[in-house]
Amino acid sequence: MTLIAHRYHRRRPRYIVDEDEVEERKQMLRNLYQGPNIYYYDSLRLTKRSFNDLCAILRDRCGMQDTLNMSVEEKVAIFFLIVGHAEKMRLIQSTYGWSLEPVSRHFNEVLQGILSLSHEFNKPPDPADVQPKDPKWRWFEDCLGALDGTHVDIYVPLRDQGRYRNRKQKITTNVLGVCDWQMKFLYVLAGWEGSASNSRVLWDAMSPEDAFNVPNGKYYLVDIGYTNGPGFLAPY
Repeated sequence: MTLIAHRYHRRRPRYIVDEDEVEERKQMLRNLYQGPNIYYYDSLRLTKRSFNDLCAILRDRCGMQDTLNMSVEEKVAIFFLIVGHAEKMRLIQSTYGWSLEPVSRHFNEVLQGILSLSHEFNKPPDPADVQPKDPKWRWFEDCLGALDGTHVDIYVPLRDQGRYRNRKQKITTNVLGVCDWQMKFLYVLAGWEGSASNSRVLWDAMSPEDAFNVPNGKYYLVDIGYTNGPGFLAPY
């Protein structure tokens, strides 16, 4: 048996790296993250400065390193091609010549690095923040912003589709989003089944594990899918 396995291993065709192909692939990505700023934003959905700053932070604080075949910049560029344009990993695989395994592995490496920074960069508003100067908001003193849920179409195994089917009979996940006055996201909770109500998702967000808190004396505007209570004013 050992002899057969050894002979099979020797006869098995081996993958030979084409150096020209590798360099062509690297140049394609360099064109994305070293090009003009407007082209940069169209391709990666963030500015050149933001991209370079993020790469530096992932190196310094998250310990991310270049590998033999892929730099940190390439990893981050692939990550934003996928999340910024809803590209499939298999399309990245065929376009840039990687196998699916490293694409998936490096995508998750960048994802985990960004998630580890979320508590540093995604902070709730300070209760002392100045209210908007627009006079139409003067009736909403101490309001911090607004929140709502949205349904995002997803694919799940057939055995799980019942839990993810929403009231419109679509397979979705219910995502909670919280925004401030400038429409900047302050908090996002994803992963709940489409059958879950908005109130149920909000209740979970306020659990100690997810730690979405409303400062005393402040509140968020919510729609009719929620109820009035401490920290929330409906229906808006």
